[in-house]
Amino acid sequence: MRPARKTDARRKARLTVKIERSLKQGRIPRKLMVAAVEQVGQGEKLSGSIRIIVVGDFFMRDLNRKFRMKDKPTDVLAFPLGKPFPSAGASPLIGEVYCNYDHARRWHREHGGTIAAELSRLAVHGALHLAGYDHHRPGERKQMTAAENRYLCDAGLLEMRT
Repeated sequence: MRPARKTDARRKARLTVKIERSLKQGRIPRKLMVAAVEQVGQGEKLSGSIRIIVVGDFFMRDLNRKFRMKDKPTDVLAFPLGKPFPSAGASPLIGEVYCNYDHARRWHREHGGTIAAELSRLAVHGALHLAGYDHHRPGERKQMTAAENRYLCDAGLLEMRT
C-alpha cells in the first residue's frame, strides 16, 4: 500500500450544485444560485453534491405538512442526508434544498430587491442547514445570518455595510 501523497491531504473540498424546478413558470437564476451555494461549499469545506429544487407554494406546503406538521407553505426546506448518499457517476449527495419561488416573488413585491437575489438567499440558507447551521436560538440565528450574508457578499449578491 502506497502512502498518501501530500497533495491528497491538501485537496480542496469540491461541491457540485444541481438546480432543478418543479414549476413551469418563472425564470430560475441557476448561475446566481449555483455561484452562491458554491461559496458556502468552499467556506464550509463541503464535498459532494447538493440538489436545489425550486418549487411553488402548493408543493412547499405539502412538504412542510408532511415533514414539519405545519399546514402552510414556507420559504425554504433543507433535507440533509445522515451520511453522503452515493449516486452513480456523481459526487455523493449531501442533501436537498427546496426553495419556494412564490415566496421569492412575494418578497420581491413587498421588500424590493430581485426574485433572483431572494432565491439565491434561500439556496444559501438551505445549504447552511446542510452544513450544520441552525437558527432556533438567538445565538444560532445571529451566527447563521452572518454566514448567510458573508457568502452572499462573496458571490456578489449582497453589499456588506461596515
